[in-house]
Amino acid sequence: MSVTATPDELQAVLLARDFRADDRVVQIGANLPTARAGALMAGLSTHPDLRVVIGLSVDNLATAASLPAVRELSFHARSAFEGEAVMDQGTVFDDVASPDVFFVGGLQVDRRGNVNLVGIPDGDGGWKVHGPGAVALATMSTNCRGYYILMPAHSPRVFVERVASITALGDRTRRAELGLPGGGPRLLLSPLGVFDFNDHGDMRVVSLHPGVSLDDVQAATGFALDVPEAVPTTAMPSPSELDLLRERVDPGGLLRAT
Repeated sequence: MSVTATPDELQAVLLARDFRADDRVVQIGANLPTARAGALMAGLSTHPDLRVVIGLSVDNLATAASLPAVRELSFHARSAFEGEAVMDQGTVFDDVASPDVFFVGGLQVDRRGNVNLVGIPDGDGGWKVHGPGAVALATMSTNCRGYYILMPAHSPRVFVERVASITALGDRTRRAELGLPGGGPRLLLSPLGVFDFNDHGDMRVVSLHPGVSLDDVQAATGFALDVPEAVPTTAMPSPSELDLLRERVDPGGLLRAT
């Protein structure tokens, strides 16, 4: 049965599907509604004891009286009224310095999985585009067991050979050389498909979304992708997955508006 889902709904479902069996603590950053939705979906289905840290609140969905709403911005004062616990920022960072799962967005990403969230230089010592900055991103991506890279656009200006500034170090070779404790990036999700990193650390195609060809994705990428012999089409959400997402996780329809 064919089920229609928006790109944001598809991203949330893909995240929920990919959580590891022993993932227990998930940290959600700011302005990542698909990550929030994916974590809540996992907590309501495959991971009933998942601990979801959103903004200033901590939610265990097995005992929560109600679900925290999916909002465009995670760091919202109302988050404090939806969690089962409220902590100050210092305690939050101490408590989740090494979560199992984290999520990373960026202005640029390169073939090695390095992410730039700082800005785009103008070539004259200044900035053409200012990003939101690191805001604990380096710490979380260094220490978490694994993280997901969520890119809102897929074009040669975004997928570049080398990022202008590294906010999250994804390059597995450099991570090993530096002795970083975390597991690095698990997957990269874009509007065109799903990607991971091969044994050499280069970006590889895992699947392409319906209607997207290899020529499309390579033309939208500023470097050569590692392409396996057979590239599957991304499996779309099932009716039950969409029901869970739309009826319980995102009844307000934020992800359907994209």
